[in-house]
Amino acid sequence: MAWVEQMIDSASSEYAELNFFHSVSVFYVLAVACSITLSYCLVQLVEIVFAGQEGLAPLTRAVILIPLVVGSSSFAIFCTSRMNLQKAVLIISPNGIRMPATMPQLLPWTSVSQITLFGEYGSLKNIAVILRDNLDPETSSRLTKASHGRSGPQSLVISPALLRNIKTDDLLALMKRYHKKFGRTPDEDSGAPSKPTFHSSAWTGIEE
Repeated sequence: MAWVEQMIDSASSEYAELNFFHSVSVFYVLAVACSITLSYCLVQLVEIVFAGQEGLAPLTRAVILIPLVVGSSSFAIFCTSRMNLQKAVLIISPNGIRMPATMPQLLPWTSVSQITLFGEYGSLKNIAVILRDNLDPETSSRLTKASHGRSGPQSLVISPALLRNIKTDDLLALMKRYHKKFGRTPDEDSGAPSKPTFHSSAWTGIEE
């Protein structure tokens, strides 16, 4: 959480606009992993087409596979280096949440019901931004697109593992702090009873 506190302090505001960027190292690892997988699949295809049931000799397979892996990995690293990873992919501000690449429109904190962890046990945890039940169809459609279909009902999924210099717990605490400060609706401020909301454990199996 120290990194988040430094960001806020440097902006001279307790609730500053914070920009989060893709993790470059994650993209390099994914690029190399994909190139190795593709190379292996190509060798398997060559073996099936030209060698039949006998298969390729281990030395022949190595002679084909190693140059493929080196060449495809180098190309994948080059392509990754040409990607523009310096644009913010997640923006958190007092006004709400914005994901410029997939959800350029601002999602106000007042549209958020709660923020919790989302994911199966033993896997990387994502953050689910669960929304109130009065969203219009257009907003709901944008959220589904932004989450790539991974979200539960009326929710937005954020993957901290793909972000640079931020841990899941730190980002979760930060978003909850902003939501607590800016997420109250006029009805809540006036003391009107709020509508019931569903809990994440009903569809993720994870308690807050």
